[in-house]
Amino acid sequence: MADGERVGDEVADKVPRMDEPTPSISVHTFHDQIMDSECFFQVIKLEDSFHLWIGNTPATFGSFTVAMQTKFDKLPSSVPLIGGSDSPSNSLALQLAKKTGKQVFVSCNLAFHGQMMPLVEKRISQELNKHPEYF
Repeated sequence: MADGERVGDEVADKVPRMDEPTPSISVHTFHDQIMDSECFFQVIKLEDSFHLWIGNTPATFGSFTVAMQTKFDKLPSSVPLIGGSDSPSNSLALQLAKKTGKQVFVSCNLAFHGQMMPLVEKRISQELNKHPEYF
């Protein structure tokens, strides 16, 4: 056997073993009756961020915003990906990024009217306080 040649078992013994990765994605759903609308919420938690979908019609994607806290600003920054900066998803994403310190994606598919927005925000806050591990 020449220099540098190895038999298969010798090479296999020198290869570092890698552990199976632990999944870092989880899905949490909850719902509530808010005013006259049945509202559904779904949180998809990633390693250092999460996506919150809010709606009352399954499989519909409304306004969509991403927000994150930066090291340079006291307030989070946001970018509306679908819809404008005045959309409900923008406001919620900014609030959640500030509260959690994470990158937050928010999609809203609700017709907000009257006092509905503060009630939706309150319900999300209750869930976040009760189950922070899902966010």
